[in-house]
Amino acid sequence: MKKSSIFTIVFLGFLLSAANVSAAAVGKPSATATVTSQANAGAKSNGLVNAEQKLTEAKLRVCQNKQNAIQQRSNQLVEMARNMLNKFDRIASRVEQYYTNNVASSGKTVSNYDTLVAEISAKKSAVQTDLDKATSSAKAFNCASDNPKGQLNQFRTDMRAVKSDLIEYRIAIKNLIVAIRSVVGATESSPSVQNNQ
Repeated sequence: MKKSSIFTIVFLGFLLSAANVSAAAVGKPSATATVTSQANAGAKSNGLVNAEQKLTEAKLRVCQNKQNAIQQRSNQLVEMARNMLNKFDRIASRVEQYYTNNVASSGKTVSNYDTLVAEISAKKSAVQTDLDKATSSAKAFNCASDNPKGQLNQFRTDMRAVKSDLIEYRIAIKNLIVAIRSVVGATESSPSVQNNQ
């Protein structure tokens, strides 16, 4: 037999089998077709459940792959905020020491000094409280929990509060510096340069 005749026979066989399938579809469905369609419907609903489960498993794997990086970044943000708090504390204590050692000892006083120092203390405690919340939120993050995205959002909210508290703390320190500078005067801080010509 020639190759073309073999190809023709195979092609005709394919067409006949396709015709039988389409003829069965036109007629009344058989019992096996009904059982097959019900099984397919059950498989589709099972497929949806399996697809959703696979999707959540994939999300969990992605989260677990990124968990260390997220925790490290969160800890770095908390540490950076803590360093800023410590730096502001050092500045505030140096300003208070300058006032007591240099300004008050020379007989000059700031009328609302106690109020400004109390405001600095209140702002510092607000920063510390919110920083403790952010630290606990960062430590609580875990991909295996019910809502890791919610935990990240809570951490983000806590860090925004810390940031605004740090800004207010810096402003309170600046207000004290401005008050002391207004009493001391600009002449003491910037000595004039004399030109020797």
